[in-house]
Amino acid sequence: MKELFHVFRKQSEIDKIFTQATELLQKELEMFKQVTRTLRYSNRCETEINIKAEDKKINRFQMDSRRKIFTHLAISGAQELNSGLILMCILNDVERIGDYFKNILELSSSHPKKLKGGDIDNNVQQLEKKVISLFETTLQAMKNQDADTARAAMQIHLPVTRNVEKLLNRLLRNRVGGLNPGEAIALTLYLRFLKRIASHLTNIASSVVNPLDRIGYNE
Repeated sequence: MKELFHVFRKQSEIDKIFTQATELLQKELEMFKQVTRTLRYSNRCETEINIKAEDKKINRFQMDSRRKIFTHLAISGAQELNSGLILMCILNDVERIGDYFKNILELSSSHPKKLKGGDIDNNVQQLEKKVISLFETTLQAMKNQDADTARAAMQIHLPVTRNVEKLLNRLLRNRVGGLNPGEAIALTLYLRFLKRIASHLTNIASSVVNPLDRIGYNE
């Protein structure tokens, strides 16, 4: 990733793409807070940010950036191929995170009342806080190109995954009280979305410390 950072400093167009991707990730943190608030803590399916419109902007940004990166690589040659591919991986994860916000918003439309977690509500709240922490730590790792911060972000992922699987297992075994069938289904979907968002954030964090072939994995 250090090689990628040096390229960013030399190439203004690539630097712009990286900066914009980081800014998008910052905005996605606010989008996450809003869709979570809408689903879990509000009886109205409304957000201050137009989630669907922002998702379309993210999609367009990814497509435009791909074209610019390919053009840059065609001119610069194989020397910067690895760096360009790493950046494309980051863009893909940023785009996929946006898709899950849209999924959560759609879930809010189908379940307009506050989605409570019954007996596991406190556990779900802790997961939400963990994902926010993962967002914030990943952002710091990206902005500062700091390997230690990136590793700290990656360490958050495994507990999130394990806790989601434990809660899903309880839901599937009908061992969560205080939920009707519709709430149980909605909560199951929501937990899966949280897990996938955390996975894509971890992929981004891993790009700071891992080579291309190990992005998304431990060092």
